[in-house]
Amino acid sequence: MREITEEIREEIKDMIFDYYADECEIDRSEITMESNPNEDFGSDSLMFVELIEMTADKYDLDIKLQSIGKYMLKTPMNTMADVVDMFCKIYQYGNDVVNQ
Repeated sequence: MREITEEIREEIKDMIFDYYADECEIDRSEITMESNPNEDFGSDSLMFVELIEMTADKYDLDIKLQSIGKYMLKTPMNTMADVVDMFCKIYQYGNDVVNQ
């Protein structure tokens, strides 16, 4: 298990916000932790998969999409805070995120 520091959490948040701003062609300042990525930005599951792959590459993680999918079935991603929390858990627990 990896440790989540405030620095890592902020780095993950910045990466996610930058990604959504770029992919959804919106100004980063429009994104808040309360924003709903699907309703507010029109994001889709493919974008989410790309973000998972990007995170896995950046932090050298071996992530199985089935594990993430199982986690998401019990933990919906309704806000950007939910997305950031999930990616912090992916960083911290890897494929064991499904057991969190």
